[in-house]
Amino acid sequence: MSDDQAQNPFAPPRASVDDAETPEAGMIAAGRGARFGAMIIDVLPYGVIGIVAAIALPAYMSFIHRRGVSAGDGGGVAVLGGLAVLAIVAFAAYSMILVYRYGQTFGKRMMGIRVVRMDGSRVTLARFIFLRYLPLGLAGMIPYIGSLVGLVDSLLIFRDSSRCLHDDIADTQVVTAASAPHATLAGSRGAHLRTISF
Repeated sequence: MSDDQAQNPFAPPRASVDDAETPEAGMIAAGRGARFGAMIIDVLPYGVIGIVAAIALPAYMSFIHRRGVSAGDGGGVAVLGGLAVLAIVAFAAYSMILVYRYGQTFGKRMMGIRVVRMDGSRVTLARFIFLRYLPLGLAGMIPYIGSLVGLVDSLLIFRDSSRCLHDDIADTQVVTAASAPHATLAGSRGAHLRTISF
């Protein structure tokens, strides 16, 4: 008999129960520097592709002008443009594979951080695309408003939670990969490529 029951025989019974450990209890939020570094790494390949295309196109135009070929022959320009688009699509596909398997883009993988749900579970590819990236991507296409939304999204990282607007929309957070090792495809039971769940 507990002390409360000894003092009051009509007191309800009480039990001491340890709280069950939750997945989010051991997660460590990623630092702002790591997130910024990951973003720089992620956009760098696209910038390199753009710079190469910007250098190659004038060089090609100068070359065909010296050879006396009409600039109206756009075959080479189309090939250069096609190669640039192909390179961008290939890198985007590679990034999506990393996101699907590990919850990380290439930059996040390099910086050792991972995107997870607020409860610590894996973020599905559908949630990454349709909730984390697409809404703000579409908003970014609206003149003036898009720039404001992008600015607000970036500045919200300075809140105590360090979550951006896209995190709020998708119910996600960025944590260190080591603190959420099971939030990957390998750690998700029953997950497969055809899963379109949110």
